[in-house]
Amino acid sequence: MAGFRGSCWLIAPLLMVLLADGTRGDEPSPAELAGLESVSVFPRAVRLHGHNERQQLIVTGHRSDKTLLDVGRVAKYSVRPAGVITISSDGKLTSRRSGTARVRVDVGAVHVESVVEVVEGETYRRIDFTNDINPWLTRLGCNTGSCHGKTTGRGGFRLSLFGNHPDWDHEWITQGGRGRRIFASAPGQSLLLRKPTMAMPHGGGRRLRLDSDEYRLLRRWVAGGTRWGDSAARRLVGIEIYPGNSTLESQRRQQLTVTARYDDASTRDVTRFVELRTNDSSLVEVDGEGLVAAGDRTGETAVIALLQGQVATARLTVPLGQPRAKWPPFPLANLVDGHVEKKLRALGVAPSPVCDDATFLRRVTLHLAGRIPRPDELTAFLSESGTDKRSRRVEKLLASADYADTFAQKWSDLLRNKRRGQKDRIPGTIAFHRWIRNALATGMPYDRFVRAILTATGNVSVSPPAQWYSEVRYLDRYVDDSAQVFLGLRIGCARCHHHPFENFTQRDYFGLAAFFTRVGRQGGTGVAERRANETVFIKATGSVKHPVTGEIVKPHGLGGADIDVPSYADPRHKLVDWMAGPQNPYFAHAFVNRMWAHCFGRGLVEPIDDLRMTNPATNPPLLNALARDFISSGFDMRRVLRRITTSTTYQLVSTANADNLDETQGHSRFYPQRLSAEVLLDAIDMVTDRPTGYSGLPQGTRAMQLPDENYSNRFLTLFGRPPRESACECERTSAPSLSQSLFTLNDSFLLGKVFDAKGTATRLATASGDHATRVGRLFLLALSRPATAVEIEKAVKYIGSETDPKTAYGNLLWALINTKEFLYNH
Repeated sequence: MAGFRGSCWLIAPLLMVLLADGTRGDEPSPAELAGLESVSVFPRAVRLHGHNERQQLIVTGHRSDKTLLDVGRVAKYSVRPAGVITISSDGKLTSRRSGTARVRVDVGAVHVESVVEVVEGETYRRIDFTNDINPWLTRLGCNTGSCHGKTTGRGGFRLSLFGNHPDWDHEWITQGGRGRRIFASAPGQSLLLRKPTMAMPHGGGRRLRLDSDEYRLLRRWVAGGTRWGDSAARRLVGIEIYPGNSTLESQRRQQLTVTARYDDASTRDVTRFVELRTNDSSLVEVDGEGLVAAGDRTGETAVIALLQGQVATARLTVPLGQPRAKWPPFPLANLVDGHVEKKLRALGVAPSPVCDDATFLRRVTLHLAGRIPRPDELTAFLSESGTDKRSRRVEKLLASADYADTFAQKWSDLLRNKRRGQKDRIPGTIAFHRWIRNALATGMPYDRFVRAILTATGNVSVSPPAQWYSEVRYLDRYVDDSAQVFLGLRIGCARCHHHPFENFTQRDYFGLAAFFTRVGRQGGTGVAERRANETVFIKATGSVKHPVTGEIVKPHGLGGADIDVPSYADPRHKLVDWMAGPQNPYFAHAFVNRMWAHCFGRGLVEPIDDLRMTNPATNPPLLNALARDFISSGFDMRRVLRRITTSTTYQLVSTANADNLDETQGHSRFYPQRLSAEVLLDAIDMVTDRPTGYSGLPQGTRAMQLPDENYSNRFLTLFGRPPRESACECERTSAPSLSQSLFTLNDSFLLGKVFDAKGTATRLATASGDHATRVGRLFLLALSRPATAVEIEKAVKYIGSETDPKTAYGNLLWALINTKEFLYNH
């Protein structure tokens, strides 16, 4: 006990020092500073217009190994002459009077200088509502959908959502409520200031402090008469984050600065005005001043800045601190592997080794053929020789009928090939499914595939893709579904307001809608809202109005120029022309990202149908390279899958090494995926040799071949087969549940197949040969690999312990079906 007390006395002063210092090792040490070769500062030249304007300096140390270090909070700053500006200990400049000053930055034995010019520094810059007030309302959360930005406002006060209409906001603040919110003769008594400071009750809580910069700005604006601003005032055209790419060691910090660019070519540090957020707060966190702090995890993420509808991103990488795993052989089989290797090197994470042949065959057969391999396929593949045996197997699978079945099911989900219980729609859903399958089997290029669907006319008897219009019926659904499926964009927000996380406006949304305004329907039978066998035709003209301005919006791609379409022409062809154009940043990227997710369980962009600047890919160069390769191939869908499945990256084992268990984005190993409902049922049918029947379809039809959602059963529903109510792949649930576990353990549906008198277990129990041979056949059938000697020994011992061999083999088969090795693609 005395020794323990003595240790406490030694530890306590150390804790006091650490707590007083406040850095906890998150800043560079003196030894690191002494080893710097040079330092740089951003920006080197600063121009501040007005009194109390600010600029954050970013000071970067350059080490001999070419790595960079943020040293801005440990640097020493000096200014000459004094009085023009002041500078804080972390490098924030503040203008005080007009003039030019030089800032010297010393870090250890090296230094750098920055020149600062202050213009009209004795007076505050004239306040402009759009540039100065509206951003603060957004930053403080006043105009969000949960507060005053919702359609009806809150507490009798309304603002435009995210400040997308500053002119409306100015009017509502200054004129709304009979002018009660503003008291220019006594600014501090204005409701606009009293409520957010909680001088009066406020449902949104405290949003402002009396000593804050934003409070002083708002008070000056009220005292100055709540002016709108100069009609010729500069307007924002874009924002940028510096540095755009950073590598942070674990527990280190990096200062970011956000610079606004205006239409008069001027710039301004707007870091404290913008909304900053991180895509992965478990990896890094960012505060309101742009200071990023890394945690203990390894990975890569993005910090996002939002201001007046403009967005910018910065990528941050947190590498592994002390790698333990050795780098295994990682041959660069194709363009995929070079980009993945570069990413893993940057993260400092070694990949797991390449998988064996049996694992590869099961994995690739499940992905490309939607089934587990047959024992004869496995035996033949294991006996093959040649370094290209895996590539040959990929080619064989891509040429198979099973490939067409697998991806026809995938596209039938996305294109909502849905019967809705209506008998009259059966011919249409079957015809559309068959058309999709034939298009895939014959190698139809993806751009032609999309064009045939979006520009379909006639009825399903002559044009099966017209079935898409049976389910997708209204102008907003045309836009939302086509954007989500073919562009990988969730653009629905822009129907009502500027997209909160992307540069998509309402005009962009209705520009896409304008491509579909000439779509007409006639005839058909059944329910009015979901009629069967309608005839889709193109009207002579059609138009759509902007819901706010009332203007007629012409067809145009996102951010593109208006397109004039002659009468009786089909504007939808112009839409596909824009989509399939080589400069389109979404069309090819969305497809290859979807195929990547199919093979790896997660997309390079995740969610896979949410491509946007504020949700960047985990490996942008790889996504771009795959998209370029897809375009150059003439949109060959098989080529993308070939690239992916023949890569070394795809062929890594799923077992983690010493470093990559928690790595979930860089593809340092294969991430196991639970089998989909259809694949799992087909696998059970195959290993039990008891196929499931589907009413109205030929005997032997697999679950993977079902044309619409009404061909179903309890198993498919329970294991997450999507109802096809939306175009989102998120409808398909892959998360395991207790109900699923109970079903595979106890339900008569499965047990009936396992113990059927004509099934696999009974046949093996009555077959000739020793038990070891029969157990080996069972493992090849169920797990697609040879059984180990230990597995055979234990299985044979168990069979010998049972009085009835049929029961023994049934229990053994039941146990294998319930293993993760069977239920997952690994």
